[in-house]
Amino acid sequence: MKRAFALITVLFLLFPISSSAQVKRLSREAIDSIRNMKVHDNGESILAFSKKVIDFGTVYESDTARTFSFPFRNTAREKVVVKEVSVNCGCLYSYCEKYEYEPGEEGELLVTFNPKGRSGTVDKNIFIYTLSCELPVAKLTLLGNVVDKNEWSHLPMSMGNLRLKRKSVVFEPVKPGTSPQMRIPCANVGTSPLCLYSRLLPAYVEFATEPAEIAPGEEADIVITINGDKLPNGGNGKCSVLVEGVAGGISDRTIEIKIENSKE
Repeated sequence: MKRAFALITVLFLLFPISSSAQVKRLSREAIDSIRNMKVHDNGESILAFSKKVIDFGTVYESDTARTFSFPFRNTAREKVVVKEVSVNCGCLYSYCEKYEYEPGEEGELLVTFNPKGRSGTVDKNIFIYTLSCELPVAKLTLLGNVVDKNEWSHLPMSMGNLRLKRKSVVFEPVKPGTSPQMRIPCANVGTSPLCLYSRLLPAYVEFATEPAEIAPGEEADIVITINGDKLPNGGNGKCSVLVEGVAGGISDRTIEIKIENSKE
């Protein structure tokens, strides 16, 4: 009996019984259907997003995680409950301050992207579900590019797609009749030209870039000029310049200016 059992075992190992159950590979159409998931036809009448695509340009793997805002409004006639927010990558983290919105109420979906280990093109989707967890009412997209080698290592600071040497300048005492300048090396690491400017400057501060338009991948200078004739007598010695034309919060886009030995 034992010999018979052993013989059967050997035969089974040498000539396994075929099975109709097979592992099926997903077709290209099936993969595309997952990647391009269908969205509810009337999604805009439930949650209307002011923007559905954000292109953050080029970042580096060594950069810290960045958070992006997708504002929306409840356009339905009743309360809307955000049941689920689904992301298609572990590099994304989504957050809503709350998940129930009355008719007409506004909110924002915050999406944080971590570039570490994500070199290459970024094309990530975020799906929002309210009616059910099967059909999303909105699809958001985060685009960009992550590079693994920081060719702009000599410009360690950033303002959106602008890389800078520093975010502060210090002038020696400025005398009437003089107009000293300080330059901040910078570069456009994005895919579109940058035209930088600043509003609401103190009368004695001038802001410019050379060249005026910074082409993608090109370096430039931010030029800060102090007009000694317009500097208040014993001025406050410090001021801030808010750079416009780039993305980022106020603190991220601020250049600090200090004039030595001025009364504060």
